Amino acid sequence: MYRVVLVDDEVFIREGLKVLIDWKGCGYEICGEASDGEDALKIIEKEQPDVVITDIRMPGMDGLELIRCVTSSQFISPKFIVISGHSEFSYAQQAIKYGVCDFILKPISKKELERALERIFRLLDAQKEQAKVMEEQLLKILFHKLIKGENDCETVYEQVQRFGVPASSLFCYVMVEVNRDNDEERLDNIYVGHKIEDLFKKKIKQPLHFPIYEHELDRYGLLLMTGQETEMFENISILYEQLKQLGLSTTVYASDFILGFNQLRKAVEQVYYMMSYKYVIDDGPILYERIEGIDIYYGDIDGKLCEKLIEYIEESRIADVLCVVNHIFDEFRTKLFAVEAVKSSITYLVREVTNIVKQFGGDAEQLKTFSNVMKCRNYNVSLNELEQRFSHFVVECANLVSQLREQLITCEIHKVKKYIEENYHKNISLKHIAQQFYMNPVYLGQLFRKTYGVYFKKFLLQLRIQQAKKLLRTTDLRIYEIAEQVGFGSVDYFVTQFEKMEGFTPTEYRKQTIRT
Repeated sequence: MYRVVLVDDEVFIREGLKVLIDWKGCGYEICGEASDGEDALKIIEKEQPDVVITDIRMPGMDGLELIRCVTSSQFISPKFIVISGHSEFSYAQQAIKYGVCDFILKPISKKELERALERIFRLLDAQKEQAKVMEEQLLKILFHKLIKGENDCETVYEQVQRFGVPASSLFCYVMVEVNRDNDEERLDNIYVGHKIEDLFKKKIKQPLHFPIYEHELDRYGLLLMTGQETEMFENISILYEQLKQLGLSTTVYASDFILGFNQLRKAVEQVYYMMSYKYVIDDGPILYERIEGIDIYYGDIDGKLCEKLIEYIEESRIADVLCVVNHIFDEFRTKLFAVEAVKSSITYLVREVTNIVKQFGGDAEQLKTFSNVMKCRNYNVSLNELEQRFSHFVVECANLVSQLREQLITCEIHKVKKYIEENYHKNISLKHIAQQFYMNPVYLGQLFRKTYGVYFKKFLLQLRIQQAKKLLRTTDLRIYEIAEQVGFGSVDYFVTQFEKMEGFTPTEYRKQTIRT
């Protein structure tokens, strides 16, 4: 309800105005009345009304002088409606000069006055909203100055106090860190910020709600203010529980409790320090008093775990790979690794794993999981989310290494076949070839049979017999000479194997080809 003061030297006019208008229905209430300008000035200074309805001609200080005195004041600025029984242009002109909203002639028309009051109501509402926005902006600027610890903090403290902050207030700076879990790579920061600020204002009861402060990397700062510690703990708990209901994965840090704005910068620094404990305390909000006395670890991951991880990835032992990852993250938890140490270790492990992929001729950056795990260096993620992303990454790498190995082996076995075809006439053996290609002879024999469906010895024998048949058809070389040229050390063994495979001796085969 906006407040109105009525000023007229005629009582019946004032009384008539009271009953003429449905003040409450129009959104107003009468807070005072006066019969002359001097009394009106005192009432206006005391009541601070939103609207003054005044006559022009009154004994002593007239209406125009009253308007002039009020508008020249820096502390009060009501809207004026002038009512007058005289329509002289000079009165209206002077009223406009002083910023009067309406000039109404007597006898007063109910509709005309109601329309004037309606216009002023809309104007007051608009100014009220604008003042609210400006107040919020000013408070935001002051709050930012306090957080940054700028040089003019003493002046800022005084300005903030004008917003009605109780002198005995206890403060706590809370940082809400939004985690990019569940592959949320893009956060609508404006939406998230508004959601958190709206929750803060609706769920936390305190004399004044400072605007949210947007830090870097999806972090939002809130200033809690209460009269006692128990209420502060309760508000932190309420805030934490309400944030969980937003459907966002968040980590909440709460500084030590402070008295006075001059310690706010220190509280902000405490919160940043507390972020290193993110993976140490994973239940409830991280309070400053909870981390005092806890020594966190800034070293490296156990080298043996890294060696095992690499070994199992090379061997494509997926179950063992996941078991090692589980051990790695258990070490993060039990040794109380700082966030920085965890991310450094993961970066190191990713580099080592990608080196294995490169050794097999692969490109780690083409892996679907590579970017997800690498983004964890710069984004906020929970330890569980980091473990999940890293697990997916190493499993994909192990599978890729297995595929690349198969490709390499296939390529190598083709080279082995070509080598045999080019050197069949020499004294070669499976053991000799395995040495040439740095492979295990037994494994090479198994792989050759798996790839070509024939044992190495039989393939070599078939190749030699085929080449012998060609020489028998196209040359007049003696049998022992052909046997020697295709790699047989014994002519008898050659004849025996030839007859066994073809059903007749080399000589008989030559005679048949001559007859045909």
